[in-house]
Amino acid sequence: MSLFLILPVFLTFVFLTVALYFFVSRDTDAYRRRIDERMKQLVQERGGASQREMQLLKDELLSTVPVFHRLLIRFEIFNQLQAMLRQADMTVTVYRFVITSMIAGFGVGVLAFLFSRSLVAMFLTAFVVMTIPFIYVYIRRMRRFRNFLEQLPDALELMVRSLQAGHSFSSALQMVATEMPEPIAREFGKAYEEQNLGLNIKSALENLVERVPIMDLKLCVTAVLIQREIGGNLSEVLRNISHTIRERFRIQGEIRTKSAQARLSGYIVSALPFFLFFWINLVNPGYMKTLYEHPYGYYILGTGIVMQIVGWLIIRKIVDIKV
Repeated sequence: MSLFLILPVFLTFVFLTVALYFFVSRDTDAYRRRIDERMKQLVQERGGASQREMQLLKDELLSTVPVFHRLLIRFEIFNQLQAMLRQADMTVTVYRFVITSMIAGFGVGVLAFLFSRSLVAMFLTAFVVMTIPFIYVYIRRMRRFRNFLEQLPDALELMVRSLQAGHSFSSALQMVATEMPEPIAREFGKAYEEQNLGLNIKSALENLVERVPIMDLKLCVTAVLIQREIGGNLSEVLRNISHTIRERFRIQGEIRTKSAQARLSGYIVSALPFFLFFWINLVNPGYMKTLYEHPYGYYILGTGIVMQIVGWLIIRKIVDIKV
């Protein structure tokens, strides 16, 4: 299809999408004013709030597409996606994230259909494009958790020194929030602010574990809560936990060193079929012509790709030894 025909069709699709967005959000001005007035009243009753707290509260209560927002709330996956976005330290709201992913997926899918004239290619492309933002959020979330875990032993050592100097546990939390880098400083700072505003320390620590669901942090919080119930030397408990986490890091490093050859072999075996496929097409294009012309050729290629991905995941699971 000519480019002069594809471009108007694509622009028409974009304009229709924008028009639909404004149509479903046309009645939100009055709703936004009511929310703003209610928030001002809450802030006055509370005694003041920062601009960031105001914005976070608005994001929770206000949606530019209330119909879509109410639809998402009915599903449990909405809360899970909202938790993932928070854990990835992303300020975008759930409904905006979902709408953006859907628009991008359908837009690229329409382009794929206009070029290939295949519904399979359109739906496959749309699915891949819509999945990419979720993969990005997952990777960013895991990277943030990994950074948090790497900083946790140093934070515990800092709390131990603070407790030995005679400070309270809440002061130790504040010291971590002010002295440590991100992301651990922000999460411990939230826990400190929660208990400072009247929430009991048990609930503040449980909220911390909910925001950062890491096994080492759960172990630390459980030890602190048990110590507050039965008593004991809290600084010694935290020091032992810090030592345990550091030893686990050392053992994991040794395991990764000894399994490096197996992991490299898995990567090579997984990448070799793709490399050979592109190399054969480059050197002798006619060799693969039968596979392209046969009606089941694309199904064979798709099956091979899926099996390669499954095999790579199996190899990765085998060499991923938990400590």
